[in-house]
Amino acid sequence: MARQFPSLVWVMILGVFFSRGTFFMVWPFMAIMLYQKFALNEWQIGLTMTISAVSAVLVGFYAGALTDRLGRKTMLLSAGVLAILAFSLLAIADQVILYALCMALCAISREIWEPPAKALISDMLPEADMRETAFQLRYFSINVGAAVFPLAGVWMGFAGQQHTFFAVAAVYLLLLWAVWWAFRRPSSPKGQNISRIPFKQILRVLSQDKLFLLLVLANTLVAFVFAHLDSSLVQYLSREGLDNVVQLVGTLIFTNGMTIVCFQFVMVRLMQKRSLVHRVQVGMVLLTLSQLGFALNPIDWYWGWIVATFLLSLGECILFPTMNIQIDRIAPANMRGVYYGAASLYSIGFALAPYIGGLLLKAYGGPSLFFFTSLCCLVVFALYQQMRFATRPALATEPVEQEG
Repeated sequence: MARQFPSLVWVMILGVFFSRGTFFMVWPFMAIMLYQKFALNEWQIGLTMTISAVSAVLVGFYAGALTDRLGRKTMLLSAGVLAILAFSLLAIADQVILYALCMALCAISREIWEPPAKALISDMLPEADMRETAFQLRYFSINVGAAVFPLAGVWMGFAGQQHTFFAVAAVYLLLLWAVWWAFRRPSSPKGQNISRIPFKQILRVLSQDKLFLLLVLANTLVAFVFAHLDSSLVQYLSREGLDNVVQLVGTLIFTNGMTIVCFQFVMVRLMQKRSLVHRVQVGMVLLTLSQLGFALNPIDWYWGWIVATFLLSLGECILFPTMNIQIDRIAPANMRGVYYGAASLYSIGFALAPYIGGLLLKAYGGPSLFFFTSLCCLVVFALYQQMRFATRPALATEPVEQEG
């Protein structure tokens, strides 16, 4: 089935392998870099990371609407240029304010990229099974990169080094060229859906779609729980004076990525006859167990951190591809960019996690933080129960124009 994918779909799938892979060589170590370079405390680091993420979420929502208005190609190329500029500046930044600004621009470029990339996959693959396969492969590629690049960076001495951001910028330059090349291929779309639905009507449709709103809220809590792996957990371990904390963090990131590499399609096969809701329930059980593991694990038992990360990763390889598939199933064809952009609001969970996590770490310590995230998992179960009774409006189905 994957052999039938057009060139543009493969660019969307393989591009994230290199871009996210190099990204993960430095970003998970950002808390350590800010602590070592500027001696920031827990809540200051969390606030810096949260501000950058929140600004990106707000831009990402509007970027989804622009994706349907301006076209996929325009938005992808714009996101690539912004990423190159942001990562290049981040490689030479020497002040906290400049760091924060560049981190915000990096996050914004990613939020601009995601809606058109996902919408393009949906546009070009007419069959639901093919789209599901493409989203599974895309998420698989992200995690192969996340598994391989950070550990290779640790071995080569690149991980956690500021100059590595130049490598991320270079990868985005190549990705930008690949997008331009793929749009010139014969298999590329000669016309793309462009919606002229007024923004006010878009907001009204989204606000009346109770199923979608509950789904975004649930996904936000899921993202909030997952985000502590890259932010709060790293701070917790680094502040406790563990030996070789950078190597441990690299090992946890490698465990996270390799678990998905090895088990994602195994879980897909096991879950393929199950409903999307049942898949989410299984993933949430695993996620809850992982948070309890982080809360109860002795600080110096390395294998405990690895096992808990393994459980979290099993849940992740079920939950995050399923989230994309759920949006694909409910989004109208002429509002895919809008729905993917609005669905990106779940990134508020990623955005708030470093700040809230930093506050809880400073006030109550690591175990209390992860008991709290365990309770968040239970709230997600309750939200999915409410989705069974959610109503939806008559969605816009007016004809769409073609991007020329």
